[in-house]
Amino acid sequence: MLHITTQRLVLKPHTSNSLNWLNTICNDPNEDYYNGDDPPKERPETLEETGKLLERILNRPSDADIIDYAIHKKDTDEMIGYGMIALISRYNKRCSLGIGLGWNRENWGQGIASETLQAVISYCFTELDLNRIEAEIYEFNERSIRLFEKQGFHRDGVRRQYIFKDGVFKDEYIYSLLREEWAKR
Repeated sequence: MLHITTQRLVLKPHTSNSLNWLNTICNDPNEDYYNGDDPPKERPETLEETGKLLERILNRPSDADIIDYAIHKKDTDEMIGYGMIALISRYNKRCSLGIGLGWNRENWGQGIASETLQAVISYCFTELDLNRIEAEIYEFNERSIRLFEKQGFHRDGVRRQYIFKDGVFKDEYIYSLLREEWAKR
């Protein structure tokens, strides 16, 4: 079970207290735009619908190929973000990461995403004993591109015209970081 403490943050499993925060993020058009590949929502997601998602997260078996976590401020325990280590292949020693700080722009530009990503990378390589970490980022998500490149991720390739946004097809970039590259940093 993931539980990481950094200088300013605690990354820990979701609880039932995550429901309202998750519902807000599920209904944030920016979050949907930058991270979703479904058509725009025709109506807001209800608390009940988000509750079903949260129940799946809370009831995942310990050997599942995904680890969901909530990002909390260490000093106040306020939930300010979420993330996941997904597509974990213990045999191939790889995974894919996702991270989001949500709608509260007061938390943006404070280095919180970098602090979170550094901690999760370390967890993946040391605790999960993985060799490769991936991230998939839409070409227009410049903040995420900068975040992952700053942590040493390399662009491996492009899924051309992968996502339909703003009435046109756009690319998705595939990034990766290898254990040996991380160890040299």
